[in-house]
Amino acid sequence: MTRTNIIFVHGTGVRLPAYRDNVDTARAHALGAGIDAHFVECPWGDQYGSEFIFQSLPNLSEEHIRKQQSEDFVRWSCLYYDPMSELEKLTIRDETATTSASDGEPAWERKWKAVCAYQPSPEMAVLLQRAGVKDDLWDEALYEVTENNTVARLAFKHSAHELPEAVQALARALVAQLHRMLGASGISGPGGATRDAMVQRLIVDWGGAVLGPGAFFGKMLKRISTSVLKEYRIGLSAAIAPFIGDILLYQSRGERIRQYIRDAIASVEGGQVVVVAHSLGGIACVDLLASPGAPRIDRLVTVGSQAPLLYELGALASLRPGDALPPGFPHWLNVYDLNDMLSYVAEPLFAKEVDPDVSVRDLAVDSGQPFPDAHSAYFSNDAVWRAIGDFIAAP
Repeated sequence: MTRTNIIFVHGTGVRLPAYRDNVDTARAHALGAGIDAHFVECPWGDQYGSEFIFQSLPNLSEEHIRKQQSEDFVRWSCLYYDPMSELEKLTIRDETATTSASDGEPAWERKWKAVCAYQPSPEMAVLLQRAGVKDDLWDEALYEVTENNTVARLAFKHSAHELPEAVQALARALVAQLHRMLGASGISGPGGATRDAMVQRLIVDWGGAVLGPGAFFGKMLKRISTSVLKEYRIGLSAAIAPFIGDILLYQSRGERIRQYIRDAIASVEGGQVVVVAHSLGGIACVDLLASPGAPRIDRLVTVGSQAPLLYELGALASLRPGDALPPGFPHWLNVYDLNDMLSYVAEPLFAKEVDPDVSVRDLAVDSGQPFPDAHSAYFSNDAVWRAIGDFIAAP
């Protein structure tokens, strides 16, 4: 029986200790899927990866850190991510002290109907124009946070005894929704001053009191700002720097990484040669195997890779957009997860092949993990290894 050799190529930000753990995990799950392969290590990151030791970060003063820790910073960070986040929390409050108008209609419902029917006042229209918001975008945003979503109405109902708080939360939700929609259209959202002015104008136009944040949100935001933002920038930099750093380094000096992979392939003596490459490792392998004089292997597996994206952008060293894979390129299985925002599909880009013996196939898997955890969850997913086993065994 022919021995199968799996050359295991890691992705961005991975260094030797973590790489060895990944190899152990991959080997165990491969065996569980019936793949009794010899794993060939290819840990390029320690020699050729980027380094980030935080020396380029500004020395933030205590005053600046306190400003970053403000409740306002936390509030809008959450709202830009999910405009309905505050309103959703209001839905869990007790439904008490509902007041009714003379016709028996609850005050909260009357207020709700007025908000849904709202048309921008002249003052609000000026602010919308300043922010670059067109009429259709305004109508769509208002619809999204009111009639197209049950959360806001339920928040009003459960805040009948504290309607000003619900009105303020809805005003912020609407402005946050506008911000997101502007961004999706390629337009920068309103600056902080314009944003705050829009919120205050909505509150006034909706007949709400212009007050500071209520106790319900105040306590929550203070707790979040204390626990989360103290190391916000350092934590964010630590999370993204290895990925961005390795990508940028590869773009400038990728030939060293490709040579390292070439040497690992050349070290295999006999048997079937399969390269399994993650993330940036997949970029380097596609680049290597599509280049003149590429080493010959039997199968290529990329998981969570950005190789298709870089190909489409014209950022691969060996292929331009529209180029077909060269004759002799190995059969290619590209595994992606819809929850992994760093994974892309290859099959639509290489539908026509120069060599009819070459095939490119995409495989969708679901790790059940959110991003960014989904990007690192492939090799502990038994479905991935079953698919790799079938791919290796195919004629």
